[in-house]
Amino acid sequence: MPRRPLFIFFALLFACASGAYSQPPLERRPAKPTPKAKEEITKIEPKTREDILKVLELPAASSKEGLLARLLNTITINTASGPIIPLPVADSSKDLGPSFGFMPIIGIRGKNTSELKAVIAPSITYNANLRTTLTYRHYIFPDEKRYFILRASKSERVERELMVYYYTPQLFSTKMRLSVEAKHWVTGKPSFYGFGINSKRGDKANYALNIAGEEFILDIPVLKHLFINFNHSYFAKQIDDGPMNSGQMQKTFPLLYSEAAGRRFFHTNRFSLVYDDTDHPFLPKIGTYASASALYSNKKLGSDYEYRTYAFQAKNYYNYKEEGRFVTAAHWLLQFQRGETPPFYAMPQLGESTGLRMTGDGRFTDHGKFVFTIEERITLSHTPFMKFISETEIAPFLDVGTVFTKPTAFRARNLKYAPGISARLVIRPQLVATIDFAYGSEGTNAIIRIGYPF
Repeated sequence: MPRRPLFIFFALLFACASGAYSQPPLERRPAKPTPKAKEEITKIEPKTREDILKVLELPAASSKEGLLARLLNTITINTASGPIIPLPVADSSKDLGPSFGFMPIIGIRGKNTSELKAVIAPSITYNANLRTTLTYRHYIFPDEKRYFILRASKSERVERELMVYYYTPQLFSTKMRLSVEAKHWVTGKPSFYGFGINSKRGDKANYALNIAGEEFILDIPVLKHLFINFNHSYFAKQIDDGPMNSGQMQKTFPLLYSEAAGRRFFHTNRFSLVYDDTDHPFLPKIGTYASASALYSNKKLGSDYEYRTYAFQAKNYYNYKEEGRFVTAAHWLLQFQRGETPPFYAMPQLGESTGLRMTGDGRFTDHGKFVFTIEERITLSHTPFMKFISETEIAPFLDVGTVFTKPTAFRARNLKYAPGISARLVIRPQLVATIDFAYGSEGTNAIIRIGYPF
Protein backbone atom coordinates (compact mmCIF):
# COMPACT_ATOMS: atom_id res chain seq x y z
CA MET A 1 0.00 0.00 0.00
CA PRO A 2 1.19 3.56 -0.66
CA ARG A 3 2.36 5.71 2.19
CA ARG A 4 -0.37 8.21 2.94
CA PRO A 5 0.95 10.88 5.39
CA LEU A 6 -1.81 12.04 7.69
CA PHE A 7 -2.43 14.51 10.47
CA ILE A 8 -2.28 13.55 14.14
CA PHE A 9 -3.51 15.52 17.07
CA PHE A 10 -0.94 13.69 19.27
CA ALA A 11 -2.21 14.26 22.80
CA LEU A 12 -5.57 15.33 21.38
CA LEU A 13 -6.31 11.87 20.06
CA PHE A 14 -6.22 10.47 23.57
CA ALA A 15 -7.23 13.56 25.50
CA CYS A 16 -10.55 13.51 23.69
CA ALA A 17 -11.53 10.66 25.99
CA SER A 18 -12.13 13.23 28.73
CA GLY A 19 -15.09 14.50 26.72
CA ALA A 20 -16.21 10.98 25.89
CA TYR A 21 -19.54 10.65 24.23
CA SER A 22 -20.88 14.12 24.73
CA GLN A 23 -24.39 13.20 23.56
CA PRO A 24 -27.15 12.37 26.07
CA PRO A 25 -27.81 8.69 26.79
CA LEU A 26 -29.64 6.86 24.03
CA GLU A 27 -33.21 5.79 24.66
CA ARG A 28 -34.09 2.24 23.74
CA ARG A 29 -37.44 1.95 22.00
CA PRO A 30 -39.38 -1.19 21.21
CA ALA A 31 -39.70 -1.89 17.52
CA LYS A 32 -43.13 -1.57 15.92
CA PRO A 33 -44.91 -4.92 16.35
CA THR A 34 -45.22 -7.06 13.25
CA PRO A 35 -48.51 -8.86 12.46
CA LYS A 36 -47.12 -12.10 13.89
CA ALA A 37 -46.29 -10.36 17.16
CA LYS A 38 -49.67 -8.73 17.83
CA GLU A 39 -50.73 -11.44 20.26
CA GLU A 40 -47.46 -10.78 22.19
CA ILE A 41 -47.93 -7.03 22.32
CA THR A 42 -46.41 -6.79 25.79
CA LYS A 43 -43.11 -8.35 24.66
CA ILE A 44 -40.34 -5.90 23.68
CA GLU A 45 -39.09 -6.86 20.24
CA PRO A 46 -35.37 -6.57 19.42
CA LYS A 47 -34.26 -3.57 17.43
CA THR A 48 -34.42 -3.83 13.69
CA ARG A 49 -31.38 -3.14 11.50
CA GLU A 50 -32.87 0.25 10.64
CA ASP A 51 -33.26 1.13 14.33
CA ILE A 52 -29.64 0.27 14.97
CA LEU A 53 -28.44 2.39 12.07
CA LYS A 54 -30.42 5.40 13.31
CA VAL A 55 -28.19 5.43 16.38
CA LEU A 56 -25.17 5.72 14.11
CA GLU A 57 -26.36 8.90 12.40
CA LEU A 58 -24.32 12.07 12.88
CA PRO A 59 -25.24 14.34 15.78
CA ALA A 60 -26.90 17.67 15.16
CA ALA A 61 -24.63 20.69 15.05
CA SER A 62 -26.30 21.94 18.21
CA SER A 63 -25.16 18.96 20.29
CA LYS A 64 -22.85 19.60 23.21
CA GLU A 65 -19.22 19.84 22.13
CA GLY A 66 -16.52 17.75 23.74
CA LEU A 67 -12.82 18.61 24.12
CA LEU A 68 -12.00 17.69 20.53
CA ALA A 69 -14.71 19.98 19.16
CA ARG A 70 -13.56 22.88 21.34
CA LEU A 71 -9.95 22.51 20.21
CA LEU A 72 -11.03 22.32 16.57
CA ASN A 73 -13.04 25.49 17.09
CA THR A 74 -9.90 27.24 18.29
CA ILE A 75 -7.79 26.47 15.21
CA THR A 76 -10.50 26.34 12.51
CA ILE A 77 -10.65 29.09 9.90
CA ASN A 78 -14.25 29.44 8.70
CA THR A 79 -14.84 30.53 5.11
CA ALA A 80 -17.93 30.89 2.94
CA SER A 81 -17.23 27.59 1.19
CA GLY A 82 -16.22 25.58 4.24
CA PRO A 83 -13.80 25.23 7.17
CA ILE A 84 -10.01 25.12 6.93
CA ILE A 85 -8.06 23.34 9.68
CA PRO A 86 -4.26 23.88 9.58
CA LEU A 87 -2.65 20.82 11.12
CA PRO A 88 0.83 19.40 11.69
CA VAL A 89 1.69 16.15 9.94
CA ALA A 90 3.46 13.28 11.69
CA ASP A 91 3.95 10.02 9.84
CA SER A 92 5.73 6.96 11.17
CA SER A 93 7.20 4.02 9.28
CA LYS A 94 9.17 1.12 10.67
CA ASP A 95 10.87 0.93 7.27
CA LEU A 96 11.67 4.58 6.58
CA GLY A 97 11.47 6.25 10.00
CA PRO A 98 9.49 9.36 11.01
CA SER A 99 8.23 12.13 8.76
CA PHE A 100 7.12 15.59 9.83
CA GLY A 101 5.40 18.45 8.07
CA PHE A 102 2.29 20.55 7.59
CA MET A 103 -1.10 19.82 6.00
CA PRO A 104 -4.16 22.10 5.89
CA ILE A 105 -7.46 20.21 5.78
CA ILE A 106 -9.92 22.12 3.59
CA GLY A 107 -13.60 21.19 3.69
CA ILE A 108 -15.85 22.24 0.82
CA ARG A 109 -19.63 22.34 1.30
CA GLY A 110 -22.22 22.10 -1.44
CA LYS A 111 -24.02 25.22 -2.62
CA ASN A 112 -26.90 26.23 -0.34
CA THR A 113 -26.21 23.27 1.96
CA SER A 114 -24.02 22.40 4.93
CA GLU A 115 -23.24 18.95 3.54
CA LEU A 116 -19.58 18.19 2.93
CA LYS A 117 -18.96 17.64 -0.79
CA ALA A 118 -15.17 17.51 -0.91
CA VAL A 119 -12.01 17.56 1.20
CA ILE A 120 -8.68 18.90 -0.11
CA ALA A 121 -5.52 18.06 1.83
CA PRO A 122 -2.21 19.28 0.36
CA SER A 123 0.90 18.65 2.45
CA ILE A 124 4.64 19.15 2.66
CA THR A 125 6.66 16.65 4.72
CA TYR A 126 10.26 15.79 5.43
CA ASN A 127 11.79 12.34 5.92
CA ALA A 128 15.50 11.63 6.37
CA ASN A 129 15.44 9.01 3.60
CA LEU A 130 12.93 10.51 1.17
CA ARG A 131 13.82 14.15 1.88
CA THR A 132 11.05 16.67 1.08
CA THR A 133 7.74 15.34 -0.24
CA LEU A 134 4.93 17.41 -1.77
CA THR A 135 1.49 15.78 -1.91
CA TYR A 136 -1.94 16.85 -3.16
CA ARG A 137 -5.06 14.94 -2.09
CA HIS A 138 -8.60 15.64 -3.27
CA TYR A 139 -11.57 13.62 -1.99
CA ILE A 140 -14.93 14.21 -3.69
CA PHE A 141 -18.29 13.00 -2.33
CA PRO A 142 -21.09 13.40 -4.89
CA ASP A 143 -23.44 11.74 -2.38
CA GLU A 144 -23.36 9.49 0.69
CA LYS A 145 -22.01 6.49 -1.22
CA ARG A 146 -20.10 7.58 -4.32
CA TYR A 147 -16.45 8.51 -3.89
CA PHE A 148 -13.63 10.08 -5.94
CA ILE A 149 -9.94 10.26 -4.99
CA LEU A 150 -7.34 12.31 -6.85
CA ARG A 151 -3.80 12.11 -5.49
CA ALA A 152 -0.39 13.30 -6.71
CA SER A 153 2.91 13.13 -4.84
CA LYS A 154 6.62 13.73 -5.50
CA SER A 155 9.59 13.16 -3.19
CA GLU A 156 13.14 14.37 -3.66
CA ARG A 157 14.27 10.75 -3.52
CA VAL A 158 12.57 7.73 -5.13
CA GLU A 159 8.88 8.15 -4.35
CA ARG A 160 6.21 9.58 -6.66
CA GLU A 161 2.55 8.91 -7.37
CA LEU A 162 -0.28 9.89 -9.67
CA MET A 163 -3.60 8.20 -8.91
CA VAL A 164 -7.30 8.49 -9.80
CA TYR A 165 -9.96 6.35 -8.08
CA TYR A 166 -13.77 6.19 -8.34
CA TYR A 167 -16.39 4.09 -6.54
CA THR A 168 -20.15 3.85 -6.99
CA PRO A 169 -22.59 1.36 -5.41
CA GLN A 170 -25.31 2.10 -7.98
CA LEU A 171 -23.89 1.81 -11.48
CA PHE A 172 -26.38 3.08 -14.09
CA SER A 173 -29.00 3.35 -11.31
CA THR A 174 -28.80 -0.40 -10.67
CA LYS A 175 -27.47 -2.31 -7.66
CA MET A 176 -24.21 -3.10 -9.46
CA ARG A 177 -21.13 -1.74 -7.66
CA LEU A 178 -18.07 -0.48 -9.54
CA SER A 179 -14.64 0.80 -8.53
CA VAL A 180 -12.04 2.00 -11.04
CA GLU A 181 -8.41 2.95 -10.37
CA ALA A 182 -5.54 4.10 -12.57
CA LYS A 183 -2.14 4.87 -11.09
CA HIS A 184 1.57 5.27 -11.54
CA TRP A 185 3.23 4.69 -8.20
CA VAL A 186 6.82 4.35 -7.02
CA THR A 187 7.32 3.53 -3.35
CA GLY A 188 10.55 3.04 -1.44
CA LYS A 189 8.85 1.76 1.70
CA PRO A 190 8.78 -2.07 1.37
CA SER A 191 11.63 -4.42 2.25
CA PHE A 192 12.38 -8.09 1.63
CA TYR A 193 13.74 -10.47 4.28
CA GLY A 194 13.78 -13.81 2.47
CA PHE A 195 11.05 -16.45 2.17
CA GLY A 196 9.09 -18.16 4.91
CA ILE A 197 8.03 -17.50 8.48
CA ASN A 198 11.60 -18.12 9.73
CA SER A 199 13.21 -15.37 7.63
CA LYS A 200 15.52 -13.20 9.72
CA ARG A 201 15.12 -9.53 10.51
CA GLY A 202 18.86 -9.11 10.01
CA ASP A 203 18.46 -9.95 6.30
CA LYS A 204 16.26 -6.91 5.69
CA ALA A 205 16.85 -5.46 2.21
CA ASN A 206 15.21 -2.24 1.01
CA TYR A 207 14.03 -1.68 -2.58
CA ALA A 208 11.78 0.61 -4.63
CA LEU A 209 8.69 -0.88 -6.29
CA ASN A 210 7.47 0.74 -9.52
CA ILE A 211 3.86 0.05 -10.55
CA ALA A 212 1.88 1.48 -13.48
CA GLY A 213 -1.51 0.34 -14.73
CA GLU A 214 -5.23 0.09 -14.11
CA GLU A 215 -7.77 -1.95 -12.20
CA PHE A 216 -11.55 -2.18 -12.05
CA ILE A 217 -13.83 -4.19 -9.78
CA LEU A 218 -17.47 -4.94 -10.61
CA ASP A 219 -20.02 -6.46 -8.22
CA ILE A 220 -23.11 -7.91 -9.90
CA PRO A 221 -26.06 -8.69 -7.58
CA VAL A 222 -27.44 -12.23 -7.71
CA LEU A 223 -29.72 -12.32 -4.68
CA LYS A 224 -30.22 -9.95 -1.77
CA HIS A 225 -26.73 -9.26 -0.33
CA LEU A 226 -25.17 -11.87 -2.68
CA PHE A 227 -22.87 -10.72 -5.50
CA ILE A 228 -20.63 -12.12 -8.19
CA ASN A 229 -17.45 -10.08 -8.18
CA PHE A 230 -15.14 -9.59 -11.17
CA ASN A 231 -11.75 -7.93 -10.68
CA HIS A 232 -9.57 -7.10 -13.68
CA SER A 233 -6.11 -5.53 -13.45
CA TYR A 234 -3.21 -4.87 -15.80
CA PHE A 235 0.02 -3.58 -14.28
CA ALA A 236 3.65 -3.27 -15.30
CA LYS A 237 5.94 -3.79 -12.28
CA GLN A 238 9.65 -3.69 -11.56
CA ILE A 239 12.00 -2.90 -8.71
CA ASP A 240 14.97 -0.58 -8.32
CA ASP A 241 17.24 0.65 -5.53
CA GLY A 242 15.37 1.99 -2.53
CA PRO A 243 15.96 5.23 -0.62
CA MET A 244 17.92 3.67 2.26
CA ASN A 245 21.64 4.35 2.35
CA SER A 246 22.42 0.77 3.43
CA GLY A 247 20.85 -2.68 3.17
CA GLN A 248 19.95 -2.53 -0.52
CA MET A 249 18.40 -5.63 -2.06
CA GLN A 250 20.81 -5.54 -4.99
CA LYS A 251 23.61 -6.51 -2.60
CA THR A 252 21.72 -8.71 -0.14
CA PHE A 253 19.71 -10.81 -2.64
CA PRO A 254 21.47 -10.28 -6.01
CA LEU A 255 19.80 -13.18 -7.86
CA LEU A 256 16.27 -12.21 -6.81
CA TYR A 257 17.03 -8.58 -7.54
CA SER A 258 18.20 -9.42 -11.06
CA GLU A 259 14.94 -11.24 -11.83
CA ALA A 260 12.69 -8.55 -10.33
CA ALA A 261 14.56 -5.52 -11.73
CA GLY A 262 13.28 -6.11 -15.25
CA ARG A 263 9.82 -4.81 -16.19
CA ARG A 264 7.21 -7.56 -15.85
CA PHE A 265 3.57 -7.48 -16.97
CA PHE A 266 0.70 -8.82 -14.88
CA HIS A 267 -2.73 -9.22 -16.46
CA THR A 268 -4.88 -10.83 -13.77
CA ASN A 269 -8.58 -11.60 -13.52
CA ARG A 270 -10.31 -12.63 -10.31
CA PHE A 271 -13.79 -14.09 -9.87
CA SER A 272 -15.41 -14.07 -6.43
CA LEU A 273 -18.67 -15.03 -4.79
CA VAL A 274 -19.43 -12.30 -2.25
CA TYR A 275 -21.97 -11.94 0.57
CA ASP A 276 -22.23 -8.37 1.86
CA ASP A 277 -24.87 -6.91 4.15
CA THR A 278 -22.66 -4.29 5.82
CA ASP A 279 -24.14 -0.82 6.24
CA HIS A 280 -21.32 1.17 4.58
CA PRO A 281 -18.58 0.33 2.02
CA PHE A 282 -15.83 2.25 3.87
CA LEU A 283 -17.08 2.89 7.43
CA PRO A 284 -18.92 -0.32 8.40
CA LYS A 285 -20.62 -0.52 11.79
CA ILE A 286 -22.81 -3.56 11.39
CA GLY A 287 -23.11 -6.62 9.14
CA THR A 288 -21.04 -9.35 7.50
CA TYR A 289 -18.81 -9.49 4.43
CA ALA A 290 -17.62 -12.89 3.18
CA SER A 291 -15.99 -13.97 -0.08
CA ALA A 292 -14.39 -16.89 -1.89
CA SER A 293 -12.23 -16.03 -4.90
CA ALA A 294 -9.93 -17.39 -7.58
CA LEU A 295 -7.45 -15.17 -9.44
CA TYR A 296 -5.56 -16.28 -12.51
CA SER A 297 -2.62 -14.84 -14.44
CA ASN A 298 -2.36 -16.26 -17.96
CA LYS A 299 0.48 -15.81 -20.46
CA LYS A 300 -1.95 -16.06 -23.38
CA LEU A 301 -3.66 -12.89 -22.06
CA GLY A 302 -0.46 -10.87 -21.76
CA SER A 303 0.99 -11.87 -18.40
CA ASP A 304 4.64 -12.83 -17.98
CA TYR A 305 3.70 -15.49 -15.39
CA GLU A 306 1.12 -18.23 -15.19
CA TYR A 307 -0.31 -18.81 -11.72
CA ARG A 308 -3.52 -18.87 -9.68
CA THR A 309 -4.30 -17.31 -6.30
CA TYR A 310 -7.15 -18.60 -4.14
CA ALA A 311 -8.54 -16.61 -1.21
CA PHE A 312 -11.25 -17.08 1.42
CA GLN A 313 -12.11 -14.29 3.82
CA ALA A 314 -14.81 -13.06 6.20
CA LYS A 315 -15.42 -9.80 8.08
CA ASN A 316 -18.03 -9.32 10.77
CA TYR A 317 -19.14 -6.18 12.60
CA TYR A 318 -21.19 -6.73 15.75
CA ASN A 319 -22.85 -3.97 17.79
CA TYR A 320 -22.74 -4.66 21.52
CA LYS A 321 -26.27 -4.22 22.92
CA GLU A 322 -27.21 -2.74 19.52
CA GLU A 323 -26.21 0.78 20.60
CA GLY A 324 -23.39 1.51 18.15
CA ARG A 325 -20.84 2.69 20.75
CA PHE A 326 -19.07 -0.68 20.98
CA VAL A 327 -18.44 -2.46 17.68
CA THR A 328 -16.61 -5.79 17.68
CA ALA A 329 -14.89 -6.15 14.29
CA ALA A 330 -13.30 -9.44 13.24
CA HIS A 331 -11.51 -10.47 10.04
CA TRP A 332 -9.88 -13.65 8.84
CA LEU A 333 -8.17 -14.44 5.52
CA LEU A 334 -6.68 -17.57 3.97
CA GLN A 335 -4.73 -17.04 0.72
CA PHE A 336 -2.45 -19.29 -1.32
CA GLN A 337 -0.93 -19.54 -4.82
CA ARG A 338 -0.55 -22.39 -7.30
CA GLY A 339 1.42 -22.66 -10.53
CA GLU A 340 4.50 -20.75 -11.67
CA THR A 341 6.23 -18.69 -8.97
CA PRO A 342 6.10 -14.94 -9.73
CA PRO A 343 8.62 -12.42 -8.38
CA PHE A 344 8.57 -12.11 -4.58
CA TYR A 345 6.68 -8.78 -4.65
CA ALA A 346 3.70 -10.51 -6.37
CA MET A 347 3.50 -13.30 -3.78
CA PRO A 348 1.38 -13.28 -0.59
CA GLN A 349 3.00 -11.05 2.01
CA LEU A 350 2.40 -10.47 5.70
CA GLY A 351 3.39 -7.13 7.16
CA GLU A 352 2.34 -3.65 8.20
CA SER A 353 -0.37 -3.08 5.57
CA THR A 354 -1.14 -6.77 4.94
CA GLY A 355 -2.34 -8.03 8.31
CA LEU A 356 0.49 -7.80 10.88
CA ARG A 357 0.85 -4.25 12.16
CA MET A 358 3.78 -4.82 14.53
CA THR A 359 6.25 -5.08 11.64
CA GLY A 360 7.20 -3.40 8.37
CA ASP A 361 5.78 -4.06 4.92
CA GLY A 362 6.96 -7.25 3.24
CA ARG A 363 8.27 -8.80 6.48
CA PHE A 364 7.10 -12.35 5.62
CA THR A 365 6.72 -13.72 2.07
CA ASP A 366 5.66 -17.15 0.81
CA HIS A 367 3.14 -18.97 -1.40
CA GLY A 368 0.34 -18.63 1.15
CA LYS A 369 -0.71 -16.80 4.30
CA PHE A 370 -3.30 -16.85 7.10
CA VAL A 371 -4.46 -13.73 8.97
CA PHE A 372 -6.90 -13.23 11.84
CA THR A 373 -7.63 -9.85 13.42
CA ILE A 374 -10.12 -8.78 16.07
CA GLU A 375 -10.77 -5.22 17.25
CA GLU A 376 -13.13 -3.56 19.73
CA ARG A 377 -14.00 -0.21 18.15
CA ILE A 378 -15.18 2.10 20.91
CA THR A 379 -16.76 5.45 20.04
CA LEU A 380 -15.49 8.03 22.51
CA SER A 381 -17.23 11.16 21.32
CA HIS A 382 -19.13 12.84 18.52
CA THR A 383 -18.19 16.22 17.09
CA PRO A 384 -20.59 18.55 15.24
CA PHE A 385 -20.57 17.85 11.52
CA MET A 386 -19.62 21.45 10.61
CA LYS A 387 -16.03 20.52 11.58
CA PHE A 388 -16.32 17.33 9.48
CA ILE A 389 -14.48 15.31 12.14
CA SER A 390 -17.62 13.46 13.17
CA GLU A 391 -16.46 10.77 15.60
CA THR A 392 -13.43 9.75 17.66
CA GLU A 393 -12.67 6.10 18.30
CA ILE A 394 -10.24 4.00 20.24
CA ALA A 395 -9.73 0.34 19.32
CA PRO A 396 -7.66 -2.28 21.15
CA PHE A 397 -6.80 -5.05 18.68
CA LEU A 398 -5.00 -8.35 18.19
CA ASP A 399 -3.36 -9.38 14.90
CA VAL A 400 -2.51 -13.05 14.33
CA GLY A 401 -0.84 -14.37 11.18
CA THR A 402 1.65 -16.63 9.44
CA VAL A 403 2.90 -17.60 5.97
CA PHE A 404 3.48 -21.07 4.51
CA THR A 405 4.57 -22.88 1.33
CA LYS A 406 1.21 -24.69 0.98
CA PRO A 407 -1.97 -24.98 3.11
CA THR A 408 -1.02 -28.42 4.41
CA ALA A 409 2.21 -26.88 5.75
CA PHE A 410 0.27 -24.52 8.05
CA ARG A 411 1.39 -24.90 11.68
CA ALA A 412 -0.20 -23.14 14.66
CA ARG A 413 3.21 -22.86 16.33
CA ASN A 414 4.30 -20.55 13.50
CA LEU A 415 1.60 -17.97 14.23
CA LYS A 416 2.80 -14.46 15.08
CA TYR A 417 0.78 -12.49 17.65
CA ALA A 418 0.65 -8.69 17.70
CA PRO A 419 -1.61 -6.85 20.16
CA GLY A 420 -2.00 -3.11 19.99
CA ILE A 421 -4.30 -0.12 20.11
CA SER A 422 -5.64 2.36 17.54
CA ALA A 423 -6.90 5.93 17.81
CA ARG A 424 -9.15 7.14 15.00
CA LEU A 425 -10.94 10.18 13.65
CA VAL A 426 -13.97 9.36 11.51
CA ILE A 427 -14.44 11.92 8.74
CA ARG A 428 -17.86 11.30 7.27
CA PRO A 429 -19.19 10.49 4.82
CA GLN A 430 -16.30 8.31 3.62
CA LEU A 431 -12.98 8.60 5.51
CA VAL A 432 -11.30 7.48 8.71
CA ALA A 433 -7.88 8.64 9.90
CA THR A 434 -6.02 6.04 11.95
CA ILE A 435 -2.92 5.82 14.10
CA ASP A 436 -2.00 2.27 15.18
CA PHE A 437 0.46 1.20 17.86
CA ALA A 438 1.38 -2.51 17.73
CA TYR A 439 3.99 -4.68 19.42
CA GLY A 440 5.13 -8.32 19.57
CA SER A 441 8.04 -10.56 18.68
CA GLU A 442 9.05 -8.20 15.84
CA GLY A 443 9.24 -5.21 18.17
CA THR A 444 6.95 -2.17 18.16
CA ASN A 445 5.50 -0.18 15.29
CA ALA A 446 3.47 3.00 14.82
CA ILE A 447 1.39 3.39 11.66
CA ILE A 448 -0.61 6.32 10.34
CA ARG A 449 -3.04 5.69 7.52
CA ILE A 450 -6.37 6.53 5.91
CA GLY A 451 -8.97 3.81 6.20
CA TYR A 452 -9.81 0.95 8.53
CA PRO A 453 -7.49 -2.08 8.34
CA PHE A 454 -10.59 -4.07 7.23
